[in-house]
Amino acid sequence: MSQDNSRKHSFDEVALLYNEIRPRYPEALFSTLIDVTRLHEESKLLEIGPGTGQATRPLAKRGFAITAIELGVALSEVAKYELRDYKNVEIFTGAFEEITLPANSFDLIFAATAFHWIDPSVRYSKPHSLLKDKGHLAIIHTHHISDEKGDHFFNASQAIYDRYDFTDKNQKPKFLKNKELKASDIDEHLFKLTHFQVFPTTITYNVTQFVKLLNTYSNHLAAPKEVQQAFYEEMENLINNEFQGKVEKWFSMSLTVAEKI
Repeated sequence: MSQDNSRKHSFDEVALLYNEIRPRYPEALFSTLIDVTRLHEESKLLEIGPGTGQATRPLAKRGFAITAIELGVALSEVAKYELRDYKNVEIFTGAFEEITLPANSFDLIFAATAFHWIDPSVRYSKPHSLLKDKGHLAIIHTHHISDEKGDHFFNASQAIYDRYDFTDKNQKPKFLKNKELKASDIDEHLFKLTHFQVFPTTITYNVTQFVKLLNTYSNHLAAPKEVQQAFYEEMENLINNEFQGKVEKWFSMSLTVAEKI
């Protein structure tokens, strides 16, 4: 199935599930972000695509004033509920590309597993215009990485992915190792890279949890319901029959920080 930017709307269909099952970002990532961007108590932050607020909360609880722009109506409502105790957070529903915000007004603009969905025509230019002089752009990504022990589940499941057309036929799927991860691309005319770091984490899912996780990925959500159901049933059978009903998933959250020039 081809990558389609319209798929960014699909997460709104499973807002509660997304909030329940997506892996959380480690606290160390946010401590590093604060240190390298030299945030202080008066700093103003803008978050692009907060989803249900999983990356918003660690910064909100530190007292920063945060403006968050979420495209999905359902995701936005969940985020507002999850962050209801933080009066320093204001969440707007709409597209980042279309919303009007004051220029040169933010110390940090950040996006967690959302930056790649922004229209390329404004992906860097709009954050640049909204940031104060020497302000920072932070891009957080979630990577599926190799367990460096043979990736047995990944290899065993590829036939199922192929059968339901969830694999790019032009590129052999491969998990990178931590040391192979690189900083996100930036527009070097507008920003200079100042920091890159990865934060590995391992999560064990039972079969029910793992299928829930799969049901939050955009390429799966875009498939017809009958295709989704058949795919999930085959995955359940594989996990139960060959992996004792559980899957150990290796993730790495990467932090790319760039300064406005």
